[in-house]
Amino acid sequence: MKVSFENGVSTYSGKYKEVVYQTWFRGRLCYARKYAYPVLGVTHQEMREIALNLNTLYLDADSRYVSDLKAYAEKNKRENLPKVTLELHKMPSSKALFIHCMWDWYKSDPTHVDLKTVTLSDIVTLDSPVQTVAKCVNAGYLKRVTGYADYTHPIVDTP
Repeated sequence: MKVSFENGVSTYSGKYKEVVYQTWFRGRLCYARKYAYPVLGVTHQEMREIALNLNTLYLDADSRYVSDLKAYAEKNKRENLPKVTLELHKMPSSKALFIHCMWDWYKSDPTHVDLKTVTLSDIVTLDSPVQTVAKCVNAGYLKRVTGYADYTHPIVDTP
């Protein structure tokens, strides 16, 4: 449905109550439609299971490994910020970097890695590059920063 507004408002984009507004053609056209909650399928359930497992892995990881990830994220924020103003974006957090590395590991070996069921001991047993931040950088999962070789604390603390 085409929408027209009053009081000087030409277009609106967003949701208001049960109506979703969409702006098209740089504000020259505005559509409205009734909000419909999407039907959740098998893909949504699989992504939920993967997200919950990766969150558990991050929370159960050794505190020194997490501090290495946080230090890397800070250096990455300073050293790998896009130079072009139009491409500026918020740099990823330590948890986002961990999830990125886990997905890259999965893509490198999908036959042996199942992100829904992988555990910290699996990461060590399968000799994953996600074991340390330095191995993630060497594997190409993360961009290089100065001093990345110092981030060698393992994901599981072995006495």
